[in-house]
Amino acid sequence: MAGIALGLPGAALAQGSAGTAPGTVLGTTSLPAVDVQGSAPANTLQRQAPVGRLQGTVQDTPQTINVVPREILEQQNVTTLEQALRNVPGITASIGEGNGGVNGDQFRIRGFAAQNDIYVDGLRDFGAYTRDAFTYEDVSVIKGPSGFALGTGSVGGGVAVNTRLPQLGNSYGMTATGGMGPFARGTLDINQQIGETSAIRLNMMGQYSSVVGRSDVDSRRFGIAPSIAFGLGTDTTVSLHYQHYQYNNTTDAGIPLVATPGSSITRPATEFGLPRGTWYGTDTDRDKTTVDMLTARVSHKANDWLTLSNDTRLSIIDRDFAYSVVSCDATCIGNFRGRRPASVTVSGAGAPYHQESWAIQNVAQATARFTTGAFRHELVGGIDVSYENIDRTGYSYLTARPTASIFGGDGDLSLARGAASNTRETGITTYAAFLNERLWLTPELSLIGGVRISRYEVDHEAVTLATNARTDIDAKNTVVDPRASIVWQPTPTQTYYGTYSTSTTPPGALFTTQNSTVGAFRNDLDPERNTLWELGAKVGFFDNRLGLYGSLFRIEKSNANAVDPVSNVAFQTSDEQRNQGVEIGITGQITPAWNIIANYTWMDSETRKSTTAANVGKRVQYVPENAAAVWTTYEINKGQPWNLTVGGGITWRDQVFLNAANTAEAPSNFSVDAMISHRINDRLRVQVNGYNLGDALNYDAVFGSRVIPSAGRTVLFTVAADF
Repeated sequence: MAGIALGLPGAALAQGSAGTAPGTVLGTTSLPAVDVQGSAPANTLQRQAPVGRLQGTVQDTPQTINVVPREILEQQNVTTLEQALRNVPGITASIGEGNGGVNGDQFRIRGFAAQNDIYVDGLRDFGAYTRDAFTYEDVSVIKGPSGFALGTGSVGGGVAVNTRLPQLGNSYGMTATGGMGPFARGTLDINQQIGETSAIRLNMMGQYSSVVGRSDVDSRRFGIAPSIAFGLGTDTTVSLHYQHYQYNNTTDAGIPLVATPGSSITRPATEFGLPRGTWYGTDTDRDKTTVDMLTARVSHKANDWLTLSNDTRLSIIDRDFAYSVVSCDATCIGNFRGRRPASVTVSGAGAPYHQESWAIQNVAQATARFTTGAFRHELVGGIDVSYENIDRTGYSYLTARPTASIFGGDGDLSLARGAASNTRETGITTYAAFLNERLWLTPELSLIGGVRISRYEVDHEAVTLATNARTDIDAKNTVVDPRASIVWQPTPTQTYYGTYSTSTTPPGALFTTQNSTVGAFRNDLDPERNTLWELGAKVGFFDNRLGLYGSLFRIEKSNANAVDPVSNVAFQTSDEQRNQGVEIGITGQITPAWNIIANYTWMDSETRKSTTAANVGKRVQYVPENAAAVWTTYEINKGQPWNLTVGGGITWRDQVFLNAANTAEAPSNFSVDAMISHRINDRLRVQVNGYNLGDALNYDAVFGSRVIPSAGRTVLFTVAADF
């Protein structure tokens, strides 16, 4: 058997690609060694909710949750978290704001920042960096404010990753991928049962790659993740998981926006003839990052109705960063439009820095299932405590960066780093308690009520070394985030619900991922407040092989914070924003050979109140009106010598505005991808993937004053072996 767990927060310790869903409780029977086989439900509504504070399956959860399972990650040959999230409509990626502090995985869910809302196995994945998918079992997105489950932040929701952890049974897998870019990558996944109830697992990855269509942008990555688990299938399970991950990437701050004659709307210069490969960096523009993460997890089934768990994570991140941020002023725009030599301005926002950060988090949780009279209860409560320390030193260059041509071409320029110019040290402490009760009034009708109370303390010191100017900040906030839902489940395959939920982002909550330069942080700002109202349905068909879901939602945001795209200074507008819309999706098997995952969302966003009167009635930045993602595969002659799996899909989003005034925009994205795979025998498989087959000029990462063109047409070849 595989996939055995004991109701842990997040992914189950024994979760694999097969077997019992996370959260299943088994007795103490000894289990013999067996080979891992089978697969998790194709209908992702039947999978365990991705965070332990959310009990039950995705279908049981009264909120929209999109799941991208491992099968799709492998079919699409996904290598990063950002690539995995292309399967989820309503998510946009940011280039990076705040003096480069967030260049990496920075997402907006339904238009609202999810800068520090990435969770791995139920615990927060601290820090801003580009994550690799070599350990991923699945990726989920919890849509809408979710402070009760995820804590501070979670304005638009959260991204939850479950990793490949030890399981009973033996399996050995490896892949080798190569292709255009050039691109070269190898992975290794070994799971070995070492006792009747214990196992070890090892995942490794190495990659060198360049981006098709982007000049001089390359990446070198390496990762190793060993883990061990004891007591699998018993009442007490213990695991230890370590991950070391490092990369050396060329940084890419994107290309500037320009306006056409007679227009007040700026658009990417590549829309007006600038080559998509234009890059403005130097050979010293690099992102060198090392991440070490240690996670310990314990779960104990105390009796038939009570399960206790305790999860702890220690993260250490070292990052050395520099990039070139450019802008095109009126003179530059005029010269560019007139086909005359034009020069872009390189701002100081990309000045190099070195940042060392570490964080520790502990979540202790109790899950109780019991009855009182005629009523059934499910009660989840616990304590969540964390501390994060960020120590950052900023530098200047010995010589100023010269003005660059709008057509780039300074890739061979070296800029020597000078002395340190500023230092910043920040400590962030969070104490939180959460409680969530589900009460069944009848077997079909239940009420859910929950609350999370968080105490948030920030201690920040920033020094400008040339003048010894010092800023000391001591900010403390206590916030309360409630949740209420009503759920009607007339049959096991039908769920209808209404939900109210909130989240709060206190000042300083995003220090790791947002600007913390001297004077940028304001401890007198009010917390951002976010509220979700959602009505939805989730229904299974064909013996639950196929799931359909849909929701009507409204998110309201007050005291909106923003970052100035030029100065990178955080400020509060006191704006009130609203995003409402519809999301529908399908997931699972239409036939045993035909799999599909498809999602569509329509969003109507609006600034309802603003200190800038002209912004009232404008669309919220980064929110498209329409977005969709489809991926489908069909197996031909499965198990026969002449077999094929063919697949394909699209990702599409409408045009988005990049500022509150709606005077800067990125055009729509549309990409067609395809895959064909052949299993040579039980152990060996070959696969070909094609991405952006139409070679469309898309923009996957955007910001207020610049965008990054996405990769052009790319083809990759993979050989995979499984034993």
